[in-house]
Amino acid sequence: MEEELEIFLEDCDDQLQFMENALVEMQNGIIDEEAIGAIFRAVHTIKGSAGMFGFDDIVAFTHTGENLFDLIRQGKVEVNKEMIDLFLRCKDYAEKLVQAAVNSEELDEEQKRIGEELTNKLIAYIEGKPQESAVEVLKDETLDESEQKWHISLRFHQEFFTTGMSINSIFNFFNKMGKVLLKHPITYNIPPLEELNPIHPYIGFEILFSGKTTKEELEDVFEFVADDVDLIIFDVSEKGAYESLVVQRGEALLQKELIAASFASQEMFSETFLKDVSSEESEAEEKKELKKEIIAPQESLEKQEEAKKSESKKKSSTTLRVDSHKIDLLINYMSEIVITNSKILSLVERENEESEESSELEEAAYSMKELLEYVRDGIMDMRMIQVGDSFNKFRRIVIDTAKKIGKDVEFVISGGETELDKSVVERISDPLIHMLRNSIDHGIELPEERVAKGKRAKGRVDLRAYPDAGSIVIEIEDDGGGLDKERILAKAIENGVVKPSDKLSDEEIYKLIFAAGLSTADKVSDISGRGVGMDVVKRNIEDLRGSVDITSTYGVGSKITIRLPLTLAIIDGFLVQVGLTKYIIPLENIKECIELTKEEEAQMGTNEFINLRGEMLPLLNIRDVLHEEESISNRKNIVIVYFGNKYVGLIVDELLGEYQTVIKSLGEVFVNLPGISGGSILGSGEIALIFDVPRLIELKNRVGSVK
Repeated sequence: MEEELEIFLEDCDDQLQFMENALVEMQNGIIDEEAIGAIFRAVHTIKGSAGMFGFDDIVAFTHTGENLFDLIRQGKVEVNKEMIDLFLRCKDYAEKLVQAAVNSEELDEEQKRIGEELTNKLIAYIEGKPQESAVEVLKDETLDESEQKWHISLRFHQEFFTTGMSINSIFNFFNKMGKVLLKHPITYNIPPLEELNPIHPYIGFEILFSGKTTKEELEDVFEFVADDVDLIIFDVSEKGAYESLVVQRGEALLQKELIAASFASQEMFSETFLKDVSSEESEAEEKKELKKEIIAPQESLEKQEEAKKSESKKKSSTTLRVDSHKIDLLINYMSEIVITNSKILSLVERENEESEESSELEEAAYSMKELLEYVRDGIMDMRMIQVGDSFNKFRRIVIDTAKKIGKDVEFVISGGETELDKSVVERISDPLIHMLRNSIDHGIELPEERVAKGKRAKGRVDLRAYPDAGSIVIEIEDDGGGLDKERILAKAIENGVVKPSDKLSDEEIYKLIFAAGLSTADKVSDISGRGVGMDVVKRNIEDLRGSVDITSTYGVGSKITIRLPLTLAIIDGFLVQVGLTKYIIPLENIKECIELTKEEEAQMGTNEFINLRGEMLPLLNIRDVLHEEESISNRKNIVIVYFGNKYVGLIVDELLGEYQTVIKSLGEVFVNLPGISGGSILGSGEIALIFDVPRLIELKNRVGSVK
């Protein structure tokens, strides 16, 4: 059951997130039928899934919430602010119930007390309408107080057993919803032993069920196996329903099976089923007459079923749920293939240099390289997900944080359709949460302060994402008080982070907030103010080969800009050589390559820039920065790289061309190597170091001349 439980957990996480998103929208005043319906469906789905696994605590809790939301859907209970807060607490508690159930753990006494408190509050809202009861909400309004009886006709597709679902779990869930009066197996389709396939289901079921449920709730029981069963459900009091069932099934022996099941003794069948069915001729005649009566509705039913199956196939063919660890493994294998193919290309080129003519092997090797690039791109696309789902999870955090410190904040998300590597999205989540909380706590002023400054009482925090120059940009912008650079600088000098004599630009001063232990908060709160966290944020972003910048206007607001690579595994690179060492520059960061002539070098003198088409281009000599040996080449080249709106020219010796690069970690020993993000194995077996362009640009801006 481990795999099924994982699916259950993922599905519950999704439904709980849908629920939270809808509730947050309702907190913002958007209370409509769509939001209420989304929450009801989420609660109902969790209840149904939990029931199939026998998680009674989850079923009982969600059942109460479902009752209340059904009353809300019918307009019998009005939603208010306190109720929304209660639902958010219920969502958190349901999350704990799901985790405890999946891990086979018991909730502690405090959590059980919270559960009872929440349940009682839900019931209090339900009982606020005395003419309605929780049970009455679940059934059709046309019914009286007696339980309704349903007939369920069930057949299985040949692939049913491959789903891993147990029909016993479904039957057990029926007993929680009501009572199974009769469960009769249909056995006449079982073939002779020599023709029997043990993985094919041959037995069907005709079930008589009694309970205060709707047809839709019974259909939801089969939600996980809807594409693998043939299901017919009808009210036993419905006129002509049994006759229609016989025609739909097209099974000549079904009448005998139903009578043999003693349904007739319970007065659930029309007189048709009490006729003599001993001869096949009379059976055929009866069937013919019945078909005439219901042929029109039957044709319509068949069309609906066909459309439903077609739509189901369409959905199942476009979506495939794959464990992310399998994709990680595939990427690792792909990385090794890329390295091996590079070695093959290197050997082929060496052989062609000796023979001075191309060969079919060379053509095949380059064709293989092209195909591998397609496969690589396809695999990497599997890892790309939209950031919107992750961003939506922050809504609750922003609202709760603002509410806790008495601030009113409008949270706006844009660019949610932007795609980023799943692993990057997961690792950037915590840094974003920390910075959002800081924007609310330190940036946005209290409502009365904002009004006194001529601002509107409600502050605004924007979270946006967009692609830019081969990377993804994430911005957090607020219209708060902005950063006080004099105060930051004074605190940094006091803490010994910088010296009083240091000349820093505004951008460099703002970045001092990322220094460990530096905080300008007047008082410590349980949200921020201890001077910890922002240094970790910066380190986590840099570990992702990203960068973070801050711009601010005092009294107006601040903006934090994060730049991240699209992926962390395989990149297109450009191979260069400095001294005896080869380096790889990410192709997405390269603008152009030019030759540094001896005349230009002489004009430079001790300056570290050149005039490039009327613009000053700062230069960084890689040999000096990384203490490389003297060049064995008589030529020098400049590779112009950029990140954001900043450009630097890297002085290198040889330009060796494009190279598909598998990024390998260098380990903790080389973690502080300036401007290096990792390494890669070349086809020749040599190690090439990968430049971290953002760090190199930062190094140039911070250190200046290195000669």
